[in-house]
Amino acid sequence: MRGFGLAGFGLIVAYLLSGLWLAHVREKPVYERPALLVHPWFRTAYSACRGILFLTGWVLAVQEFPRVSLLVVLVLVGSWAWWRFLHGRPHRRRMVRRAFDREKARDPAAGDVQILRRIVHSMHPRWGNELIEQIAADNPTPERVADMVLRLERGALPSGFNPSRMLRR
Repeated sequence: MRGFGLAGFGLIVAYLLSGLWLAHVREKPVYERPALLVHPWFRTAYSACRGILFLTGWVLAVQEFPRVSLLVVLVLVGSWAWWRFLHGRPHRRRMVRRAFDREKARDPAAGDVQILRRIVHSMHPRWGNELIEQIAADNPTPERVADMVLRLERGALPSGFNPSRMLRR
């Protein structure tokens, strides 16, 4: 019966690896991503499969190894909380503000927009220069730059933006 418990942990590992795979694929340029990702049903099916992997893995693991499962839960919850903290708005604002202050002290002759462009470029060197310049020009403070970068990283569109309106033209 220990095989079922180990299989449960294997399913949990498969759940985690599938999340890493999607994060890896999303970092690629759009033209290098698999065509499967553009189908509207992909996100629903992908989330359902991951949920099944996770729940089945936990049921099997808890039945055979309850103490180890509790330890794994604590590690995963702690890792998730740390990830949420690092990708949260307050931490990102502090990070950009500190980088801005350091750059301003290092190069006092540089303008704020120029420093903000350097910071955004250091965070995301693969973003185009036009996008970086637009972000720095539209958001003159480090806090607003941090918010915009965070929204772009999360894939959130600005309020009122509807891509289907653009396609109708």
